[in-house]
Amino acid sequence: MTTVKSRKPESWKIFDDIAPTYDFLNHFLSLGIDVLWRKNFIRNLPSRPNLVAYDLATGTGDVALTLAKDPKIKKVVGMDLSVGMLEFAKTKAVKRNLTHKVSLEVGDGVNIPKVDNSADVITVAFGIRNFPNPQESLINMKRVLKPGGRAMIMEFSLPKNMIIRLCYLLYFRHILPFIGNALSKNKDAYTYLNESVEEFPYGKDFTDMMEIAGLKNIRIVPLSFGIASLYIGDAE
Repeated sequence: MTTVKSRKPESWKIFDDIAPTYDFLNHFLSLGIDVLWRKNFIRNLPSRPNLVAYDLATGTGDVALTLAKDPKIKKVVGMDLSVGMLEFAKTKAVKRNLTHKVSLEVGDGVNIPKVDNSADVITVAFGIRNFPNPQESLINMKRVLKPGGRAMIMEFSLPKNMIIRLCYLLYFRHILPFIGNALSKNKDAYTYLNESVEEFPYGKDFTDMMEIAGLKNIRIVPLSFGIASLYIGDAE
């Protein structure tokens, strides 16, 4: 039987397949709220200049390009295993005249092929749940962060309010997969994405993982009534 866990090591192939429709569906299915969510990365940047940022599972580059617009950011490196998604990210970087601040490369978000103490900021937006080993990824985030650096992980979560949770699950389990699979012309890509959300640890379960990795000052910023969460942890 195929499980969410068994599909994670090659989940990048799904993103290769849906790359042409990913941006449209991402904005359409989230009702545009994803744009507002990304601004929370900017609000929580360390308060010092010349920041070097790594954006893991960068996809089509929305977070990397958002970070690059902030004057505190000196350089952003976006990494992803999906070459198809990276091609769209590169095109967007050129159109927005940000190639001098953004580089995009094939890279594994678990191993993070970067030297120790080389980043001020590490971001992941809705990608860590697809990593085969999220705990190892968090450990490597701590490894590559400079002292005083910051990890920010944005991921879906389950709202505490029962009415909102029921509406959310109805949308996520039935409406989103139906529309996403139909428009992306992939029979189960958005079914997998939904299933990966529901089986991924959130809240205290995830902050416990961050603590094990050695991150400090850990906190959670709830987004849109808890539909998503921004997890923040610092390296000391």
